[in-house]
Amino acid sequence: MVKQQEEEIEKEDDKTENIKKVLQMPEKIMVKDLAEKMEIKSTELISELIKNRIFANINEYLDFDTAEIIADHFDFTLEKSESIAEKRKLQMKKYTGPGAKKRPPVVVIMGHVDHGKTTLLDKILETNVASGESGGITQNFSAYQVKKKGETITFIDTPGHEAFYSMRERGAYITDLAVIVIASDDGVKPQTKEAIKFAKEAEVPIIVAITKIDKADKNIEKVKKELAENDLAPEDWGGKTICINVSAKTGEGIDELLDMIILTADMEEIKANPSDIAEGFVIESHIDAQIGPVAIVLIQNGTLKEGDYISAGSIWGRIKRIENFSGKRIHKATPSMPVTILGLNDVPRVGSFLLEESGRLAAESRVKEFNKLQSSDGPSDKVLSTAKIKELVKSHKVKKLNIILKADTKGSLEAIVQILETIESETVAVQILKMGVGNITETDIKMCHSSGAEIIGFNVNASPVLEKFAEKEKVEIKIYKVIYELVDEIKEGLTLILEPEEVRTDLGIGKVIAIFKSGKKSAKKVDMIVGAKVESGKVEKGALIEVLRNEEIIGRGVIKELQANKKAVKGVKKGNDAGITYEGDIIIEEGDVLHFYKKELVKRKL
Repeated sequence: MVKQQEEEIEKEDDKTENIKKVLQMPEKIMVKDLAEKMEIKSTELISELIKNRIFANINEYLDFDTAEIIADHFDFTLEKSESIAEKRKLQMKKYTGPGAKKRPPVVVIMGHVDHGKTTLLDKILETNVASGESGGITQNFSAYQVKKKGETITFIDTPGHEAFYSMRERGAYITDLAVIVIASDDGVKPQTKEAIKFAKEAEVPIIVAITKIDKADKNIEKVKKELAENDLAPEDWGGKTICINVSAKTGEGIDELLDMIILTADMEEIKANPSDIAEGFVIESHIDAQIGPVAIVLIQNGTLKEGDYISAGSIWGRIKRIENFSGKRIHKATPSMPVTILGLNDVPRVGSFLLEESGRLAAESRVKEFNKLQSSDGPSDKVLSTAKIKELVKSHKVKKLNIILKADTKGSLEAIVQILETIESETVAVQILKMGVGNITETDIKMCHSSGAEIIGFNVNASPVLEKFAEKEKVEIKIYKVIYELVDEIKEGLTLILEPEEVRTDLGIGKVIAIFKSGKKSAKKVDMIVGAKVESGKVEKGALIEVLRNEEIIGRGVIKELQANKKAVKGVKKGNDAGITYEGDIIIEEGDVLHFYKKELVKRKL
């Protein structure tokens, strides 16, 4: 009989050991990412791959079937998750119905800090501004349009930008093509690899721009070798990746790059239906002291017109004014156009989905529905997916440290933002209301005054007059010369707004051995004096009590007074008797077990 029981126990243990953990995985996954998901070393995973005659390095991709077989060895079961690429394909299909027309491609320029992304875009804009417009490009505008051979191209400036990052995190799929910038004198860096990973996961075409080819220490072949090692073999190496050598300094290769973007976009057959209701995403937003809430949106489908009612997450409004990227007023915005809109009732969150509504009632109704979804995990509507809603719910619970960020150069600005994006917390976050290049202005101070933000500057100045104005408006200005000192200061600011955490500390356990003063059932709070034997730990004056009877918690209370040997004391240790003046919600009986504990508010850290 005993042997049979032991065998049954062993069988149950085996069942427990054989329970596999479930992981969500897209159609393809990088080797190092799969290792991270399974919490094993990359070398262990590669070793198992080799045993199965699969020779792949940490940066190569495994298809789902292969990953499933390998994961099984490590006691994991894989389930397919909806990838960014799948979501993008569904959207593309949605926009290619009857009435669909060719639209400009939306191109994101990605890569490592200081590899020349912004300089390259500046050079493109200098000679190819859409519609013959020149100048007037707002410093804090992150999307632009250029023309080449009669074809329009929309550029999203740098994935390090907060707006792009926010949308990427919510699974938005606003880009059609990625240009990955790699400096010829530096090669593939960690941020380059991250950019490659994102572009591959989204399954958007990739063009590599090898920059700084005017430099004496360029090494283009080294760059191509590293590209091949990251599964982006160049065409002249027998691969499929288009590589263009460019110099933002001399302009060499710019025309060829634009030609290749247009050719690649034509092959993709990018379309949208301008006759549909307008849809888009908020890529920037702030409040202007003079004109109120401002949002910069990228139109994905349909046509947005002045006078239209719209919803954008928890915000609604009626469009009073539309401006193109250079600040010129226009009366409608068509697919792939980045525009500034005025007329919202408040500032929308960056990454919010914008939708044209039939009227004010429809817009307000959509916002109410959105806010209702924020407060529960209810089902999604036809516009927002469940995953997106859950992410938004999480985001709206986060406390924000609002800042305006000014830097001496776009490169510095990008570097600071990318570092700030690495700060992780579920309860606090940095909210950049505005960022730009140049010295601090009166407008910056006014915006801070109206939004409760502070100004963070890097290698910039504020005149004595502005400093006095900021003091009058009770706006704090902080200027730094070292990026990491700036980041450390922001982290300290986030720590200050963290809600303290309530921590329970168990002190000890006692057993009631006598009742000296009985409580009254009619009273709102029961007041008693009992004698208890401290069986483990200790008991302290002011400690909280859980009253257990038959191993179940039946009530709670607090120790108002504590005695030992008929004398008032602060604490009584294990093995001693204690006289406890108790106040709580239940009448204690002899034989009850008392759990002594205390709760403290502890300041949390990032």
